[in-house]
Amino acid sequence: MLERTTDGGVIRFERHLAHDVRDVWEAITSPERLADWWLPFDADVTVDLREGGEMVFAGRATEEPVTMTCTILRVDPPVLFEHTHPAPGSTMRWELEPHDTGCVLRLSHTVPDVTEAVDNLYLVGLQTSLDRLEPCLAGRPVPWDWDAFAAGRAHYAGLGLATAADAS
Repeated sequence: MLERTTDGGVIRFERHLAHDVRDVWEAITSPERLADWWLPFDADVTVDLREGGEMVFAGRATEEPVTMTCTILRVDPPVLFEHTHPAPGSTMRWELEPHDTGCVLRLSHTVPDVTEAVDNLYLVGLQTSLDRLEPCLAGRPVPWDWDAFAAGRAHYAGLGLATAADAS
């Protein structure tokens, strides 16, 4: 799940999803579908799905709205999607592989500093987002679960990977 390398590290997740590769591809690349599961806040999402295009998440909060911009690095529908992450020097690679019962999703988040990435809650944030993906694929979007987020953070703290501070 977490690999330290000489130039930073990689946070890896693998999920076996009971959904077709094309449906999962749409969920990870379509603005409407991304907005349903990816972020802990309401956002307008735009995706220019081409190499060099941008994926923008513009928060709808009235106070201090957040905007995150990612540059798309590689697109090979429906099996590979790679883009930068808003954190400098950080990239995300989504790989989809057909499977008898749906598909396998492999997500690799390459970071320049593993400790900083964990402290910035990327590890638990990715887990929480991915936990929301399958219900969204099944047509049952679920809200961001701050209790599950806090439990995940406490779990990683128990492994020595994060602090156990209240995340809500």
